[in-house]
Amino acid sequence: MLKVPYGSMSEPQRLDCLNWPAEWPYKPTVEFSIGYDGSGIRLDYTVDEQSIRALQGTPGGEVYEDSCVEFFFQPSADDSHYYNFEWNAIGNLCLSWRTGRFDPEPAPAEVIRSVQALSSCGSEPFAERPAEGPWSLRIFIPLEAFWKGGLPVLEGKPSLSGLRARANFYKCGDGLTVPHFVTWAPIATEKPDYHLPEFFDWLEFE
Repeated sequence: MLKVPYGSMSEPQRLDCLNWPAEWPYKPTVEFSIGYDGSGIRLDYTVDEQSIRALQGTPGGEVYEDSCVEFFFQPSADDSHYYNFEWNAIGNLCLSWRTGRFDPEPAPAEVIRSVQALSSCGSEPFAERPAEGPWSLRIFIPLEAFWKGGLPVLEGKPSLSGLRARANFYKCGDGLTVPHFVTWAPIATEKPDYHLPEFFDWLEFE
């Protein structure tokens, strides 16, 4: 279980699970920190990989083909649905609500716009190139971005305070010269599949 602090950020957490090493042995160095306040969740990713790509410049596109970090979040253990946040290296977001790989409900455009992402790579798309050092992504997910609900309600408003939720954090790059798939919580499957809530781990919002 990872404790999510209020008003500050957690210690950096490493994405250390290389679940399919025989076929996809490359493991970039990836860390994230997470925190929250009364307005939403903050995520900081730092990635050091051998090459980097960010071709997708349109919200909702196939950002997993690029250098991509992901946050899958299941706010209620009584509901099989989860939120699927995916960002490429320029902060372009694909967001959906789903129960598995094949049933996404894409987020409305105004929800996509509400999520802020600031990248050290800028905001313009680019083809794959050698990385010149680590890149970072600073993200803010407002409570309004959880447009399908699932959060507890305190005094008539959604709240994260005291919530025990399930989640996983990922790095991928399906379309890179060297594809890779690394995770925070381990996944016990034969092939890469991030859309399996049974392998999510716990977050506790302090």
